[in-house]
Amino acid sequence: MLVATSPLLEPVVVIACGKSMVRPAVYDIGCMPSNEFIGGLRWASWRSVAFGSGALKVNNCTPTCAMGKFVSFPVLVVQWRAAPLPHHPGRDYFSRLTWIFTGRRPARAPVTQTFTLPAR
Repeated sequence: MLVATSPLLEPVVVIACGKSMVRPAVYDIGCMPSNEFIGGLRWASWRSVAFGSGALKVNNCTPTCAMGKFVSFPVLVVQWRAAPLPHHPGRDYFSRLTWIFTGRRPARAPVTQTFTLPAR
């Protein structure tokens, strides 16, 4: 007897505002609009760990945040530690995101930063 199996579901990136996406082109750690987000994301791999590159865009808030301009800093992005997504059986989400600056970076920013991502 053959048993049909469903294909493996890919991990999901969960945006803080509750919207989940796979392979997003833009990722905002907080809710948009914010003063810092990753744009231009291109994903080289998307499995139990995801690897990509893009640009961290940071508002310089000069003279105010409302009138500021976004400055880009190139980054590598790693999403990892896939965990079960609550209330979605069989679906996982990435619970960690690390970005690594590959060139210039914001003043006083470390080369590498890791964030815990919420499941909602």
